Amino acid sequence: AAMQLVRWPKQFDTIVCGNIFGDILSDEASMLVGSLGMLPSASLPSSGPGVFEPIHGSAPDIAGTDAANPLAMILSAAMMCQYDLARPELAALLEKAVEAVLDEGYRTRDIATEGGAGETLVGCVEMGDLVAAKVKALA
Repeated sequence: AAMQLVRWPKQFDTIVCGNIFGDILSDEASMLVGSLGMLPSASLPSSGPGVFEPIHGSAPDIAGTDAANPLAMILSAAMMCQYDLARPELAALLEKAVEAVLDEGYRTRDIATEGGAGETLVGCVEMGDLVAAKVKALA
């Protein structure tokens, strides 16, 4: 699976595996999208509610600096809407809002490119505000 993830990542929609192997694969996958700050995750039991969180954890080294990328948390909320709350339309709305903000060129520092033409560097709070505004505009 690890080699296939690098070789042909589009063949995967969901990967189900144990926690340790999942940690390895999620770190590997983060390099495919450019940052740990872009990847949501879910731990889904056979019954009952799941746990939804970004794969990057709490990032204590940048706490309080407005540098974190909130998109993985927003996308984790979309997964919660899809899988736990049976609200796929809300999941789609959140995903579309994130995609639209990225399409407009907004970037947190972890996904900004050096000399990124057409990119606007924003902090965590502003990125969250941009996505919230886009949700309202798309709803």
